Amino acid sequence: MEYAIGVDFGGSSAKIGLVTRDGLVLARETAAIQSGASFETVLALVTQRLKALVAERPAGDRLVVTGIDMPGFIDKKDGIVVGGSENIPCFKNRSPQDYLARALGVPAFSENDGTAAAAGELLFGAGKQYSNFVLITLGTAIGGGLVLGGKVYRGSRGFAGEVGHICVVSNGALCSCGSKGCFEQYASGTAISRFYSERMRKRDCEVPEATPKIIAERARRGERLARETIEEAGRYIAQALGSILNLLDLEACVVGGGVADAGDILLEPVRHWLADYCWAQISQGVHVLPATLGNDAGIQGAAAQALERIEG
Repeated sequence: MEYAIGVDFGGSSAKIGLVTRDGLVLARETAAIQSGASFETVLALVTQRLKALVAERPAGDRLVVTGIDMPGFIDKKDGIVVGGSENIPCFKNRSPQDYLARALGVPAFSENDGTAAAAGELLFGAGKQYSNFVLITLGTAIGGGLVLGGKVYRGSRGFAGEVGHICVVSNGALCSCGSKGCFEQYASGTAISRFYSERMRKRDCEVPEATPKIIAERARRGERLARETIEEAGRYIAQALGSILNLLDLEACVVGGGVADAGDILLEPVRHWLADYCWAQISQGVHVLPATLGNDAGIQGAAAQALERIEG
């Protein structure tokens, strides 16, 4: 049996696993990343853990490729992290894929985590039945990835899919990217929590713990301010997706990330508002659906993008 390695790097840990060609996760583990650790220290630790997992596989199994994903801008030619990786500063201007290819003896490919998520949904998840779709990941920030013509679209340098920085409010809130009015400032988990807290304070209400999960639960129970907050986020999501659909004429919009766990209470407003933000002929028949890979999405996405690239 052939399988791939998937490594999902975050600011404080790396999720690692072995993934078959049909998406089955054979083994998984989490390696803690110490703040301030060097590039070599982080990669040596991950390599050690991966070699241990590979050594446990039966003799007939064969490792074919290593896939890596992380936040940031990653040059698709050589895997060098050129920016946007502030939570893993030791990776700046370095190539994790080069290190792991040499250490593990198989090809390795690095990818932005949003693009990797799209690859995972294409090969193993909600995107299997579509040739053209956008995936957005709603978490603390907003990321995304594109699939066009049945293949992951990376752009000229590998930077495509930064949907979180589509402008949805002219001269709106300042974003960390330096622009104003970015989608991320209006529909991310951070934004949803902020808007809900602001609504509560304006009405002299006690502000509870305002995580997106709690807000969604309150909205399901019928709390008016929570429902207004979730519906407003849904409208901004529809606005961003409408712009993408007008440009690319896609079949589906896949919504993932922790905020998307809210389910239909978030997705129904998106579906309702979508036609207001793109041509009727373009929105007709477009499916808005949740991502399906869940907790293993990072590992599976990292492996999926590498499997796609080694075969293409």
